[in-house]
Amino acid sequence: MTVHWQPIPGETPIDDISGLIPKHVRSRRELAVVEGLNIHEAVVKYLALTPGRRQAPFDLPWAIKLHKEMFGKVWTWAGVCRTVELNIGLPFHQINMQLQSLLDDLIYWRDQTQMPVIEQASRLHHRSVLIHPFLNGNGRWSRLLANIWLKQRGQQPVEWPEQTIGIESIIRNEYLTALRQADSSGDYAPLIALHSKYQR
Repeated sequence: MTVHWQPIPGETPIDDISGLIPKHVRSRRELAVVEGLNIHEAVVKYLALTPGRRQAPFDLPWAIKLHKEMFGKVWTWAGVCRTVELNIGLPFHQINMQLQSLLDDLIYWRDQTQMPVIEQASRLHHRSVLIHPFLNGNGRWSRLLANIWLKQRGQQPVEWPEQTIGIESIIRNEYLTALRQADSSGDYAPLIALHSKYQR
């Protein structure tokens, strides 16, 4: 089914809701409610206690499965990498290769460098968004991915103001600007500063 929900600047538009599982959803507000409930289950699973490496191994199958855990009760395509091009994100044929490269880098940063954990999480967050593996939910998936990494490393997760980031706002503009600065110049300082600002 084609819909015409007004897109928020910087997001992947939602034009096709044929994969929507709860059939009562007719607006962005209703969609936010059902997605929020599903995401909350994943947040509790991974952030209520410190997840071990068996629970969160940070390999490719698990990273993709995390998206299904977050959105699988809402979208039929949750946890399935896209096979179409979007207005943002890498070409779809590069998704698996680039995700694997990111996860390999993550383990290297952990084991072979002195990179602060908050920077590791910020880089994980940014590159996950940049790859944009899924039809939607990429930002929320990337933020939870980074938070699980922080929690697993013994640090407090970042408490993003999700309701504000998800709508047009000064905070959303600041957030998008920080991501774009990392895109264009490789300068992670603004994104790291945001992670630090909202860390619990």
